[in-house]
Amino acid sequence: MRFRGFLWLAALLLMPLAAGLAHAENRAQSWEFGPYWNAIDFDSATEIDDADGPGFRFGYNFTKLHEIEVLFDAVNTTDSVTGQIDVHQGEVQTNYVFNFNFQRRQPVIPYFTTGFGFLRLEVNAPGAGSDDEVDALWNIGGGVRFFFGRVFNLRLDFRSIFYQGGNQVLRDIDYQNNEFSIGVGWILPAPPKRKP
Repeated sequence: MRFRGFLWLAALLLMPLAAGLAHAENRAQSWEFGPYWNAIDFDSATEIDDADGPGFRFGYNFTKLHEIEVLFDAVNTTDSVTGQIDVHQGEVQTNYVFNFNFQRRQPVIPYFTTGFGFLRLEVNAPGAGSDDEVDALWNIGGGVRFFFGRVFNLRLDFRSIFYQGGNQVLRDIDYQNNEFSIGVGWILPAPPKRKP
């Protein structure tokens, strides 16, 4: 399963870097942005193969604890029944993030996130043409940031996505996809350098 591969990759990346964690932190009134790679475990009722693809997120830290972020990602896959139907999924989400950032210059920051958005499914079946639908979603999840230096961080994220089919591509029932992502981020502006 692809999730298992992503977990091993994350573990391998973190082990050698863990020794070099710098004294950095999430900062109030700062912007965060960065790319990520997303693996989606589709609900089996969708009859869509699990897939992975790129994404990008940006957000604003109102305080060290509270952030609002927007993310975009997309995957290309096929159906899990015949393997002949091409499926493209794109997502847009707006999320609240609560950072468990309670110490000064905390280099490892776990977080909780929840929000809402939309996912668009487009299918293209040989001989039958194409169809698409847009479904509202809400999500809940969490993750952890590992800071390396004053502005750079590695981010691991897991969330569950809940939505209802629109009866054009998916049946009109409730679905739950699970997503795991690994990405990097930069916090700007950089903090002022401390005087010796």
